[in-house]
Order: sequence, then structure tokens, then C-alpha cells
Amino acid sequence: MKFTCQRDTILKEIEHANNFTSQRNALSISSNVLLENYQNTLTIKSTDQKLGFTTSFPVITEVPGSTTVTCDKFQSILKSLPSSDIDFSEDDGMINISVRGDKNIKFNLKTLPADKFPKLLTCEDQYFSLSQRDFFDMISKTTFSVGTDETKFFLTGVFMEKNAEGQLVMVSTDGKRLSVSRKVFEQEIPDFKPCIIPIKFLNQLVSIGTGEGLLSLAVSSSSIFAQLNGHTIYSTLISGNYPAYQKVIPTSFSYECTVSVSALLDGLSQVALCVDSTSKKIFIDLDKNGMLLSSENVEIGDAKVMINCDYDGPETVIPFNYSFLQTPLKLTDSENIKICFNSASTAIVVQPEPEKDYLFVIMPMH
Repeated sequence: MKFTCQRDTILKEIEHANNFTSQRNALSISSNVLLENYQNTLTIKSTDQKLGFTTSFPVITEVPGSTTVTCDKFQSILKSLPSSDIDFSEDDGMINISVRGDKNIKFNLKTLPADKFPKLLTCEDQYFSLSQRDFFDMISKTTFSVGTDETKFFLTGVFMEKNAEGQLVMVSTDGKRLSVSRKVFEQEIPDFKPCIIPIKFLNQLVSIGTGEGLLSLAVSSSSIFAQLNGHTIYSTLISGNYPAYQKVIPTSFSYECTVSVSALLDGLSQVALCVDSTSKKIFIDLDKNGMLLSSENVEIGDAKVMINCDYDGPETVIPFNYSFLQTPLKLTDSENIKICFNSASTAIVVQPEPEKDYLFVIMPMH
């Protein structure tokens, strides 16, 4: 095998590919990347046996062939080279890497035969197109509240379904908070079986994408596939039954408070300076005079910040994990939000004002 390509071009793709390799065992074939060089095209493949990655781009082929090489070390070598044309050739179980026109830099890296590389999954289901920008927005509004408890593995991914209204719905929860994003896309979405998507797949999708144009998704019984910007990636789905998230969202509220997003964010940042680092507990005291945020740390002191708000209800004190409220506020693309509740001890809904296609549910602390 022998080919030439621009260092920046191959490095960018190897960096993507490395995110799909097995990082736990450097001696495993899954820590390698497959290079297939035919007809002036280089195809790169990688997999950790659960996720897979494929991309192809033009190179100058001198001798066609295929091989595998340790992806992490290959990436490090490419990073060390100047931005120039790089020559690659395989000989006697080694891939030779040199800068064209420069005899002073040369690397030899051990390879493993291409036939040892695992087969990647192929998609036999129907792809459907989505706006990258809108789908990535749904990802950003849900992935932060995914569970991390591996004993509740079905909560460690994002639930996705097509609802009866034809909306694409994405949901995440860790049992203490819940995020829901619903969108109607211009593109037609076929029916598919609701699924739980690993967060790593969604993060890599955003990393590879540009946020412009379309991407294509396909959902099978056990895997999800995506095509975007010349790349194909896939992941096995998380098995298990996702909780009935609709039951967690109150259908009506006794009280509502409308407050400026920027003012509340500033207030949270201020009282967080005196919050207990373990519990992260703050108190929101609502009455007709406004919203009082407070925190206390026996080793440091306390903080109180008063914020104007629109509230016409009884005095209510709600204990919050401040980060559970802070993160949704940072993702809200409105000037104001509504905090909706029935009591200080039941689920509280935070949503933009006016209402949009997403909301957040937070359980108060006790």
C-alpha cells in the first residue's frame, strides 16, 4: 500500500476516528484504525465494537491496499508533522510515514493485517433527513440531564421517539431532573421504534457535524446510524424500558412565577459562592415582593440576593440544587422563564416564556 495526502486532511479524520476506538486495551485490534486505499480514495474505519465510524476522502494512490495501525499513536505522529503532503507506504508489517521533500523526518509504525479488523455494522433500514442545527439543539437541551448511575443503565442515554403529533421527541432524566425537547421538522420523519441512544453517539455526532445543512438518521431494532458531512457513524442502542416520562410532567399548575433569565443566572452565580459544595442546596423564597435566593455554608458564611419577578401566590420556599436550575437557564433562548409548581415539595417545571418546544422538570431537595 502506498499513497500521498495532505497532513491536515488525514489528521482531522483520524482525530474523529480515534473517538470510536477502544481506549481500554491498547493491544486490542479495536484500538487500531483501518486504512483502505483504492482508486485515489482513502477510507478510514474504526470501532470499539459498540460504536463505528467510516469516512472516505481523495488521496493520490500509488499502490492500492489496506492495513490497520494503532490509532492513538498514528494521530500523535500526524500531529507532530508539518502541514504538508505526507507519503505513506506499508512494508514488512510497518507503515512508513514521511514528509514529501523532507528526508529529515521519518516514522515507522507497526501494523496489523486488515483481515483481523472487525466487520462494521451496515444499515438496512430507511434513512430520514433532519436539520443539523435543529437536531443538535435538541441534543444540547437533553444530554446534560442524562443519568450516570450504571446500575440504572436505561437512564444513561437519551430517549427518542416520534409522537402522535408527528414531532420528534428527545428526553433525558437522572431521576432528579428531566429534560424534554420536541420539534416538528420540515423533513418527513417515518415511524420508528422508540429507542435509547448512548450519549457518546450524540456527542460524536455534534463533534463531526457543522450545524449547517442536513444529516440522515436510521433506527433499527438494536442500532442507530447517522450520515453527515461525508461520515457514517453508528451505535448499538441501550436496551431496557424507559420510564413513562409523560407521567412526571404535571398537566396543570397552581402557581407560576415569571423571572428574567439573566437576572436569575446572575443571582444563582452569586449565592453559589456560599453554597455547600456537597449538597449544592440553595433556597428560593417566593412572595409578592419578589424572589429571594439564599445559600449557607457553615464554614464560609451565607448569601442572599433579591430578584424582581412576577408572582401572585402565597409565600413559598423551595430548596433546589442550584446547578439543576443553572444549566437549563443557560440553554434557554428566551429573555424570561416561568417556574411552574403546585407545592414546594412536588415536581417543578421550568420553561421559556412564551412557551416553546422544550421544558425542564426539577425535583426540589428535601
